[in-house]
Amino acid sequence: MKNSKIMLIDSDSYTSTVLFEELSVHGFNNAHRVSSGFEVPIALEKFAPDIVIFNYHFHQPDSLTLCSTIKLLSPESATMVIVSPGPALKAVRQWAKETKNIDVVIEKPLSDERFYMMLEDLVKLKESTKALTNRTELLANLVPQEAMLAAENHFNNEGEMFEAAILFTDIRRSSKLITTMAPRQYFEHLNTVLSAQSKEITRYEGSVIKYTGDGLMAVFKGMGRAYLALRCGLDLAQAAKDAALPYGVGVAEGLVLAGLIGDSAASGQRRQFDVIGATVHLASRLCGIANAGELIATKSINQRAKLNAPLPQPIQSVAIRGFDTKVDCVGFNLQQPQMQEL
Repeated sequence: MKNSKIMLIDSDSYTSTVLFEELSVHGFNNAHRVSSGFEVPIALEKFAPDIVIFNYHFHQPDSLTLCSTIKLLSPESATMVIVSPGPALKAVRQWAKETKNIDVVIEKPLSDERFYMMLEDLVKLKESTKALTNRTELLANLVPQEAMLAAENHFNNEGEMFEAAILFTDIRRSSKLITTMAPRQYFEHLNTVLSAQSKEITRYEGSVIKYTGDGLMAVFKGMGRAYLALRCGLDLAQAAKDAALPYGVGVAEGLVLAGLIGDSAASGQRRQFDVIGATVHLASRLCGIANAGELIATKSINQRAKLNAPLPQPIQSVAIRGFDTKVDCVGFNLQQPQMQEL
């Protein structure tokens, strides 16, 4: 707590010195003084304070705009304003109410007990807010963006249907590889490969929905989804040639349903976001056909994307397990004909 960075803004040299020395005596040694409003923007950028203490003087009413400057340039900093009783206190409280730029208003004369109690409460609040922010950021990294949006929009149990391009990747010969490597070595290789895949998918405006153990599933939505998904798939297939773990890529396009799975009424029930539908299964099966470094996609999505370089190789009438009719496909970087049923 005493390591918190505190910036003191006070135009009066005497009161500034008294406050600064008092902070030091009470263990707040990571403090910085600013005497002029002109110095505030640069000081905020260089010092990045956790707490800003602003000693407001009634004869400088325009200086309250500094509170807005603080929140604008350093929104994560908590602001405490020290003010004299009477009209000045009323003005500061009114400003705080209207602008929401002041976190704590403390009235003069200051007593050690009250001042440091409020300061420590503000530091604790700042630390708890920071911890909450860190947890939120961690959650955002653990949970797919689509799932976060679903939770925020409170998807009903029926979910949402939309047209999408679905992309799957999957490591080839993973069972053999994992038996020939130490678990940690395999994990490190897998993490490197999947992280690189995720970065590429994000670059092409796709969203990683889930990791499937030895691969991942991604969704591309909106205009241009067919082109973006196939371009991404091509780059991933090319990268697979030099990857620590070889993998194939499959892409299909069609109607899918996205939503939260699990009983929302049950107390403590874990819910999971997923995207399902025949298109998802088709993309997964096509990925299963692809050898390492190969991309297999439906002929229809390639027609929409109009990719002719590199030249796609036709794979006619592919029998897909679970589908009544055969599917015309195209392949990129094919090493051999793909005629087996998946």
